[in-house]
Amino acid sequence: MSHELLTEHGVTPELAGLAEKFYLQALSEPENRRLNDLLRDDGKARSFLLAYGSIHARLSWEYGPTLADKPLAQLSRVEDEGCHPRPDRSNQEASGFNWLAWFSQRRPLLVRLGGAFAVLALGLGVFLVTRLRPSQPEPLAVVTRCLGVQTADSRGDLRSGQGLGPGRLTLEAGTVEVTIQNGARILLEGPATLELLTPLRAYLQAGRAVVHVPEAASGFVIETRDANVLDVGTEFGVKVGPDRGTEVQVYQGSVFTAAKSAAGRTNSPQRLLAGSAARLDPDATEMFQTLPFAPDRFVRQLPETKAGSKDTLPLSNQPRWDRIEIMPASQPVAIDGNLSEWDRQRMFRSQCDGAKDHGVEGALMYDADYLYLGAHVADPAPMRNVIDPATDGDAGWKGGGLQVRLSTDRALGWPVDANADIYYQGQPMTQRPQDLNERIVHLTLWHHAPGQKDCLHVSYGMDFHGGQTNPSGYRAAFRKDADERGYTLEYAIPWALLKAQADPPRAGDILAATWTVHWSDDSGRRWRGQLVEIRNPSEPPRNNPWDRAAGWGKAMYR
Repeated sequence: MSHELLTEHGVTPELAGLAEKFYLQALSEPENRRLNDLLRDDGKARSFLLAYGSIHARLSWEYGPTLADKPLAQLSRVEDEGCHPRPDRSNQEASGFNWLAWFSQRRPLLVRLGGAFAVLALGLGVFLVTRLRPSQPEPLAVVTRCLGVQTADSRGDLRSGQGLGPGRLTLEAGTVEVTIQNGARILLEGPATLELLTPLRAYLQAGRAVVHVPEAASGFVIETRDANVLDVGTEFGVKVGPDRGTEVQVYQGSVFTAAKSAAGRTNSPQRLLAGSAARLDPDATEMFQTLPFAPDRFVRQLPETKAGSKDTLPLSNQPRWDRIEIMPASQPVAIDGNLSEWDRQRMFRSQCDGAKDHGVEGALMYDADYLYLGAHVADPAPMRNVIDPATDGDAGWKGGGLQVRLSTDRALGWPVDANADIYYQGQPMTQRPQDLNERIVHLTLWHHAPGQKDCLHVSYGMDFHGGQTNPSGYRAAFRKDADERGYTLEYAIPWALLKAQADPPRAGDILAATWTVHWSDDSGRRWRGQLVEIRNPSEPPRNNPWDRAAGWGKAMYR
């Protein structure tokens, strides 16, 4: 446990350190005596040592044999040797009773029976709920907050106060806070899939989650494909992306993390303290890799909103455009955030349903060397994006920006028959060669406010391979409106980054493209909604265009 957390619960760092050494059997003789003094004089200290033992029991249960399971070392005898507990507690505290020896005699039971007791308690709870209240079972968790949520599973639209039983929760976008019956809170940030298992366990299949665990729920476990994360009364974030590996960042307290081996077994746990982050990857040479701590890596809380407020609903639109005409640049294009070189009459225009202050006008141009993107975005909170390109370039859209997806391969034609490996749905599909075509390109454009950097993330194929953030060769400019109700962006992206340098699109080509404009709230971190334009009307409507290229509209090069 961290010193900050211990101070909050009235336990000194000294006692915490001695407790840890006690259960690891690493106390020196002077430390033995000091711990016994603390236990004799302070009932809170004795309660703390018992609670600490339950954590070690949970570690043993989760990860198999640990240091706590090894045979007890011979402890030094301390004063009042051979004494046993007396019924009169007031007399005990005044006597020389050896509390440390008393705990030592019970340490094996704490360590070896703690996990079994937890399993038994959970089983008994399920039995009682099922047998005694079959008509109205208590929900495992309750939805306590929502912001811009789009769901993609059988639970339907989520709402505050909705009860959730064990099962899968899938978000296409947005953020939801779920409070488990034991008080543990999970803030799930879409796109993500989380499976609620028990009051002390959940499985994060994909996406990001921040977990806040109160003292009463210590021992909560987040499991992923590659790792287990065991809390010790804390706040931590977990990220699972499309590639192997799990990222963990601790905001308060500490956690124990363990990467899973190829056979599914967990390796020896590593302790991660507040203010630190790590990546666990069983395929890497070093399975435990330290990462820089990034405060804005996760959404940690949602803003206060009134029940039923439209601010909790995602921004969206009904697409109006099935094509975009891409004109040749008639003059050199200065990338300065000023669209004076652009024919504004040829730009497409669209806005979110019922939100005139959230809209876009945009266009594409090209020449022999570059594809140019120009747009004006109406945004009441412009250019506040705090998503760090150094750590989370693939998520830059969440803080507000633009995504453009396109094909530069005329052999694919239009519509493009290519699908994503839909890992967010929990049912990976076998991918075909066209699904992996690297001339299917995904572009994310945003302005990083803290670093004053105009950013670009690019990835390839419907499996999003080869991701790069701020690669060399592109030019970009953002410019905020004078009234601070919108912004203009302008990009020049070389055909080489679009894998088309040897054979770029030319006049007469009809390829595929789609645009998605994203908005955040005032924080520049919490996603508020999107606008999707340039789509194939013959395809069924979709909230997100990233997983099926056949839904993209026509890109007509003039």
